[in-house]
Amino acid sequence: MRTFGAAKGLLFAIGMAAMATSAGAQTGASRSFSAIYSVHARGVEAGDFTYNFTQTGSSYTANANREMKGWVGAALNRSQDYTYSVTGTVAADGALRPTQYTHQGGRRREDRPNGRQIRAAFTANDVVTTATPGPANMGDPPATPEQRRNTIDQITAIAAMATSTGDPCARTLRIYMDGRARFDFVMTPNGNVTVNSRAYQGPGVRCRVQFRPIAGFGDAQEAATLSFVLARTESGMWAPVTIEMPTDGVGVVRLEARRLTINGTRLR
Repeated sequence: MRTFGAAKGLLFAIGMAAMATSAGAQTGASRSFSAIYSVHARGVEAGDFTYNFTQTGSSYTANANREMKGWVGAALNRSQDYTYSVTGTVAADGALRPTQYTHQGGRRREDRPNGRQIRAAFTANDVVTTATPGPANMGDPPATPEQRRNTIDQITAIAAMATSTGDPCARTLRIYMDGRARFDFVMTPNGNVTVNSRAYQGPGVRCRVQFRPIAGFGDAQEAATLSFVLARTESGMWAPVTIEMPTDGVGVVRLEARRLTINGTRLR
């Protein structure tokens, strides 16, 4: 049984940063987080993942890029290279609400040199997915309207951690990945740690993350436990140092930060 087999995104996510209580639910805030990660897959360093989030007042944008390199990229024939972008609004309580998500990639087919483009439009009650070229593959079984309601995309999920209040490891994220795969990340605290990485040295926390598949994957999925390590910083934000993320084709990958920047200042 292949865990995360049909998921094409990252949550990276794996996303990737969380803001502490002192930052508050600031709908009028201007803040940013960016990161460069090494992608480790199947025991080797396989590529790069970059992420950028910017909030200006009551709106936000985020984008990400995943590129597999070396013999791994060649072996996969660029089929695991993707770009991601999302725009959305910030509610009065600080919650992020995506409005338009897009990803493009999967370059294996010669007649699609730039990959297939997927768009997901988020409304208050549903998410509508379109594809170019179409039609969109909604998975088997596809997520129902009720399952899609009150969800966020995986790139916004990273930003949701970045702008959360309270304990960054105490929350559930309802994620609709790539306009297809519906799952929950149930996050719980898993102890304090001392971080000593290329990107940051200092105190941090570990989050235990339960992956709960719900719909849209196309083949049977198993629940699994992932791990995030978030660095505690003087800015009041939390920056992810390591994250484990699902992918299509290479299984669960581990993201390890090489550079972390908060509000324009690089962490050390």
